[in-house]
Amino acid sequence: MFSIDNIGGLLDRLQSRYVSVYQHRCANVRNRNAGCTRCAEACTSGCISMQDNELVISPERCIGCGTCATVCPTCALETHNPSDAALFTRSVEVMRATEGTVTIACKHALDRVEGRADVDKIVSVRCLGRVEESLLIMLASLGAKRIVLVSDACEGCQFNNGRKVAQSVCDTATTLLRAWNNDARISITPKFPTLCKLPGGQDHDVGKRNFFLDVGKNVKDATNTTVGYTLEKTLDLPQPEQVHYVPVMEDGTMPHFIPSRRRHIIEALQSLGTPSEEFLETRLWGHVVIDTDACNSCRMCATFCPTGAITKFDEEDGTCGIEHHPQDCVQCRCCTEICNEGALTVSKEVSAADIVLGGFDRYEMSQLTYQPGQLKSIHERVRSLTGVEEVYDH
Repeated sequence: MFSIDNIGGLLDRLQSRYVSVYQHRCANVRNRNAGCTRCAEACTSGCISMQDNELVISPERCIGCGTCATVCPTCALETHNPSDAALFTRSVEVMRATEGTVTIACKHALDRVEGRADVDKIVSVRCLGRVEESLLIMLASLGAKRIVLVSDACEGCQFNNGRKVAQSVCDTATTLLRAWNNDARISITPKFPTLCKLPGGQDHDVGKRNFFLDVGKNVKDATNTTVGYTLEKTLDLPQPEQVHYVPVMEDGTMPHFIPSRRRHIIEALQSLGTPSEEFLETRLWGHVVIDTDACNSCRMCATFCPTGAITKFDEEDGTCGIEHHPQDCVQCRCCTEICNEGALTVSKEVSAADIVLGGFDRYEMSQLTYQPGQLKSIHERVRSLTGVEEVYDH
């Protein structure tokens, strides 16, 4: 179990020119019982790790690959190496230059073909773990015919966690595109497409190109960071807010945030038309199912939900309960961790129509006779359960 103070202090250490940290979005900051460790499991360099069931941050080990931001369900971590906006812009440029083929290569793969590949036709990332579904789906919706992710020898690479994440992303994007009848091909391969080769296998001015490549290596990270922040400011994207304790809103729930990546995916899928598949199973969305017989009506699942996928309703006639919107669910599982009755489960199978049309489930519940967390209510609850009238606190 994480301490709120400890997790907040640890996340502070991740803030850098590579990564922005939004602590109030983190599942573990919002709910100490959440236990989400996806960033640590996916980290390629050991910057984020679990040791003896404790989260450990070693910021000096960060290589700016962005894999942690790819797997974070609530976008508590956002990468700037490059930013989403900069990576998308560069990918569209390559797509137009190649009439529909987008080649994205990791640094080691590019180093392997230095002087033999046309860098104007390749999108460069530190690691393929930087690539996430919204980029691939948006490119396909704009007409990309083929998206090729080029890796080096990932099996022997010390950063091979990124390859695993990239494969999961490609599988998810392919599932979505096939469901929407889009035939864009997405693949991971160690080989560059033929169109990326320079004429004759060599640059016409190798010395000049190598000079600029050497210079570029020294300033590339700083340039990507600058471009990313500039685009984000231009597009009016949110900037980090250092919040250690998450406030509670007037309705008794914590603030909600819908990751922009999810909105971009939904908008791109809507532009592709009507899906042919009725149900989908991916890593992105979840479908909450509640056993109302086991539920005690505390509605804490709605209180802690980071995206507002679970919301409370209270009608004038006394009817109350929660609504679940699969479109906004990010499978963070805060709800299952907070449910003391085990009445709530999250299924990976989601209706395709719910994803793009915003369908929801409505669960009616019994009115609570006490208010959770209030001392007076606790006394009343203990009296009702035990039959003992004299209840004191020390």
